[in-house]
Amino acid sequence: MIYTVECAFTDPAREPDWNRYYSGEKLDNLLALPGFRASQRFRSIADIPSPYLAVHSVRDASVLERQDYRTVGGGTFDGWDDLVTNWKRNLFAGLEAAPEVPEGDRLVLIDDPAAPEGAPLDTVWLEIVGLDRTSARRGLAVVDAATGERLLREGERIVGVFKPITRRHVSPNGIDN
Repeated sequence: MIYTVECAFTDPAREPDWNRYYSGEKLDNLLALPGFRASQRFRSIADIPSPYLAVHSVRDASVLERQDYRTVGGGTFDGWDDLVTNWKRNLFAGLEAAPEVPEGDRLVLIDDPAAPEGAPLDTVWLEIVGLDRTSARRGLAVVDAATGERLLREGERIVGVFKPITRRHVSPNGIDN
């Protein structure tokens, strides 16, 4: 399953510290939990209401309901909450683990099953199964940077084109835990 967190951060002066926290301590704490398989963080290459995106691969929905998840700050931002806006959390079925997006590539999110005409996308379609349910269906595609920028200009159905800000972090328990 794929668990996504989209948000904005409102204090540019504190944003580097927040990114260090989220990309370090927060991801480490989440990935130490049984059922959290992998995580990668992204930032939109365009100005959108929720420019930050975290894509987590989880075993099943119960991972997000457990007390140990809440204990390590799952479902919150550990004291940063007052600076986080446009926060959306969604849980999708359709993939066991999200694809790794290398540094030079982009992750494209699409909320309409009709991909932009002519787009060379190998899109994986995910069905919403829980949390905020802000999209009934979401497509994920990994493309090169030039294609991502072209899609952003041409594709009105594109939710966002995201550049990785972290490498893919894999659970110390393994991707299949």
